[in-house]
Parts: sequence; structure tokens; C-alpha cells
Amino acid sequence: MAAGEPEPAPPQPAPQQFFFLGDSITKAGGYVRLIKDELIKQNPGNPPQVHNFGHMSETVSNLSEAYHPGRRPCVLNWVDAVFAEKPNWVIICYGINDGIYHPFNEKRFAAYQAGIETLIKKSNAAGARLIILTPPPFASAGPPFPPDTDAAAREVLLAKANAEADAEAEKDPKKFGYRTAYPYYDQVLATYCKWLLTLDGRDGVSVVDIRTPMLAKIKETHGGDAIHPNGRGHAIMAETFLKQWPAIQAKAK
Repeated sequence: MAAGEPEPAPPQPAPQQFFFLGDSITKAGGYVRLIKDELIKQNPGNPPQVHNFGHMSETVSNLSEAYHPGRRPCVLNWVDAVFAEKPNWVIICYGINDGIYHPFNEKRFAAYQAGIETLIKKSNAAGARLIILTPPPFASAGPPFPPDTDAAAREVLLAKANAEADAEAEKDPKKFGYRTAYPYYDQVLATYCKWLLTLDGRDGVSVVDIRTPMLAKIKETHGGDAIHPNGRGHAIMAETFLKQWPAIQAKAK
């Protein structure tokens, strides 16, 4: 290099790749776009590449209700092609469809757990950092219990309702589904979320609890139905992720 010539600029590192996987809530894109905008704002010189791979009706459990129009797609049937692209970060949000709108059942829960565990293994094998978002609430609490019902009595009543509904579902496979959800389906999701939170910090996984802040504003987060969050709901999802993002990044270093 001749005297007086400026030092060449160091090579620009490859932009970080963020892949979002999920069902119709992710496909709708609201929370993904908000997160993308903020991540780009944080790194305008080398903006990340954000890709939305959400699919309508998708599950990680490979389950489907009897009357669903065609079997629900399962992310595990196609995700290897995504991991082959070697993303830096994979953000997943599954659960709302995985209980197939039925009462709680150990077999359905085990299928969900197995699907999540498989995604963790695939993510680690690809060298990606996995972030799990808990599923949003099912925005219908079900029939109210008597006003004087305390927490312990409520759990007993919920367990009884669940057992009776599960027996009904065994007799009539078309009893429950996305059009006729089990009235206390949000309690099923609460169980799924509780388990997901136990995965935080294991095998490099980070778990973001979007359920709790959405429950606190549940009258604002949904509009047309109990499944799909509205714009306010997506905003809370994005805000909750972004609050945890600095800590997640720090753990990855």
C-alpha cells in the first residue's frame, strides 16, 4: 500500500439470518414485521435478514382434528430444508393448534413435547440459536364458575370438566376442533406454556413468555376470534420479545 493511502475497510460480516417458524399467527406477520423493523434499526450498517416461514394451520405435533379440511401440515415434514440454509437464529411459535382444540390429553401433550424436542435437536445440529415463543392465549376463558369458587375448587372443577370432555371426544372424534373448541381450551395451552418455560436455558434454548403479558391485556389483544391476535396482540408479542432480546444476545456470546 502506497504511503498516504487510506487503510482498506475491514470486510463486512455476513448479515445475521433470522428465520421465523409458526402457524397462521406467524404467517399473518404482524409481530414478525415489528421485530424486523426494530432489529434493522439497531443495526442499520449491516441489517439482518428476516424470513417468515409461517404456515396456515400448522403444528409441531403432527396432530389434526377429525373435521379439519385436510390434515394439518406439520413443520417437521419440511423444516430440514430451512435448517440447511444455516440460519443464525430460529424463532418458533407453536401450540395454539397443537392441542387441536380438544381437552387436555397426555398423548396429545406428548406429541407436542416430542415435536418441540425434535426442533431443538435440529436447530442445534444446524448451529442455530433457537428462541421459543409460548403460544398466545386462546382468548376465551370458558363458562365462569360460581363467584365464591376459590383457586383450589376451581382446579377441581376444571379437572372434572376436562375428564368429561375427553371422554366425549373419545366417543365422538368430531366433538371438538377449531370451529367447536373445548370451552376451557386456554387451560390446555396454560399447561403447554408451563412446560415450555422449563426449557429456557437448556441446550442453548431461550423461551419468551408472550402468554402472560397478553393475558393481562386479553380484552385488547383479539378481535374477530379467540385464536388470532389482532394488531394490539401482535404488538405485545413483539414488545415482549424485544425486551428479552438483549439478554438473549448476551447469553449467545
